[in-house]
Amino acid sequence: MLGLVVLGHWFTDSLQQNFSQQIESFSERVYQDFQYEQQTLETEIELISNRDILNQAVEQRNQGLLLQILLPLKSVLKLDWIKVIDTQGNVLIDLRNNSLSQAKFIDEVITSTASKGAHLVDLVDVEGGQQVLQVVTNEIKSSAGLLGAIIIGNLVDDNLLQKIAAGSSKHLIVERQNRVVAATLLAAKAGTWQFPPPNLPATRITIDNKNYLAKSIVFTGASQSLTITVLYSISLLEVAQYKLWEHLGLLFLLGSSILTVVGFLIARTITRHLKAVTQVAQRVTQESNFDLQAPVTTEDEVGILAISFNQLIQQVKRLLAEQYEANQKLEFYSHTLEEKIEERTQAVRQKNIALKDTLHELRRTQSQLIQNEKMSSLGQLVAGIAHEINNPVNFIYGNLKYTDDYTQQLLSLLQLYQKHYPNPEPEIENAKEEADIEYLTEDLPRILTSMKIGAERIQEIVLSLRIFSRLDEAEFKTADIHEGIDSTLLILQHRIKFQSVDAKQLVDRHRPQITVIKEYAEIPKIQCFAGQLNQVFMNILANAIDALEEAFQNGLCPEPIIRISSAQVNENIVVHITDNGIGIPEAIQSRLFDPFFTTKPVGKGIGMGLSISYQIITEKHGGSLRCISSSVQGAEFVITIPTR
Repeated sequence: MLGLVVLGHWFTDSLQQNFSQQIESFSERVYQDFQYEQQTLETEIELISNRDILNQAVEQRNQGLLLQILLPLKSVLKLDWIKVIDTQGNVLIDLRNNSLSQAKFIDEVITSTASKGAHLVDLVDVEGGQQVLQVVTNEIKSSAGLLGAIIIGNLVDDNLLQKIAAGSSKHLIVERQNRVVAATLLAAKAGTWQFPPPNLPATRITIDNKNYLAKSIVFTGASQSLTITVLYSISLLEVAQYKLWEHLGLLFLLGSSILTVVGFLIARTITRHLKAVTQVAQRVTQESNFDLQAPVTTEDEVGILAISFNQLIQQVKRLLAEQYEANQKLEFYSHTLEEKIEERTQAVRQKNIALKDTLHELRRTQSQLIQNEKMSSLGQLVAGIAHEINNPVNFIYGNLKYTDDYTQQLLSLLQLYQKHYPNPEPEIENAKEEADIEYLTEDLPRILTSMKIGAERIQEIVLSLRIFSRLDEAEFKTADIHEGIDSTLLILQHRIKFQSVDAKQLVDRHRPQITVIKEYAEIPKIQCFAGQLNQVFMNILANAIDALEEAFQNGLCPEPIIRISSAQVNENIVVHITDNGIGIPEAIQSRLFDPFFTTKPVGKGIGMGLSISYQIITEKHGGSLRCISSSVQGAEFVITIPTR
């Protein structure tokens, strides 16, 4: 009984710990979901506020144009509130969903702060305390300065909580200042109950005569915060504990019954063995059968007699059996020695195979971990650089038009002065000759045109970096293969263009620009891991450039060429990437996709690029990656990806 009680308490504690761990894990996921909603609002407000047409509408205070711009965006982005104000805090437009049309927002503080150009993430109460909005603000400015601000927000309501808790048996309650503003459990809205303090382990509470495990977390804004409570019904735990104790009780009854039956059988066996000893003694005397043994079940005189009798039988039998056993063992060893050797050989082979498989899996796991960490850091770095470059470039590019207009006006004014005052004062004439006005008038528009072309080029590079990193998009999505290849080529442009190389005397030290020939066919967009496909294109194209540079240095490729073609074959998309370099020897083609295999010198690669590319194409997309190479035609990589 004591053992069953201890076992029951141990299982009960394990069940309770499991429930506590589940609610802790779910609480972390809920907090991440709220952070994701906040990040989504920040991304959406960036997309809205950076539109030039919005700046013009705010600058002109054109409410009709603002309505025309923002109403479709509100519907598409599923926003509950969009508000635009000027620098004095005056409302230019206020768009709300139907449920908030008559509500009064307590948003004076955030409106005042936003009008000064501040970027905030905060919470806004609705008068009456029954609703709360999660809002984000951002400035609206032009080249002339700050024009105003935009505020967008979404309700923290039952629909949001149901979306977060979808697929789970847990409930969510959001409260602010001890008032429930949203809940997936209707009973929590009615009546009063004590919210558990945040940042404490899960505690047990009772709502509507039902027991729950509760865990509270705090989601903070710039000036206000929400408390989110996760409820997990412990009715299943109570049922499981009841069944556990019920089964342990049945086990105790069954064990008691078995012990009773065994005791009865033992009592009967004692008398039966006494008769058996007498019968064995008679048979040994009559039959001289030394294989018989008297059962020894007691320590009294009957037991001593049985032991002495058995010893006598064993001594006689041992003399006869020793010689027989020796012959049998010798014959047995001769027959089984070969089998044991074969078994041990097979065991060693199996261990070797298992060790090879383990080593291969370790290498593969190591390469995946290293590559995932490297691509995560690289993607964040590329996305961060693109974001940081994009803002100043947009500022420069947006001001170039005004600079060009002002310059043309000044030049027109200068021409009018020259037309109507052809004979200026000597001092003005000297200054005109010193400044070379005619050359300045001719060259200044060219300079502005060059600056505009340069700004457009930087914008293209930033767009390519964003496409390549794909950090702001879903991992598995519909993507354009051609767009990924073009963005990769743009990032590698610095290696493709004309440059000096440390070549042998066989060729000129200035390598010509690598010619990239695109033979794109009409192919559909496909569902894929776009960022990882861009990584494959980057690895293959970078290897092709390395091969062409090596061939040029050795005087074997005076006109380097990379040819990229695409086609749809049945239900597959096939991409060919070919170079006219020195090719890949047949001896190493079979090892190209092995982890950490490389033919490059130390410092130029660790042999993971093609291995990771092969895993991405074959395992992630269910396609194939092949290499076709010869010393005459260079190397060709064929990528096949199913459209489904």
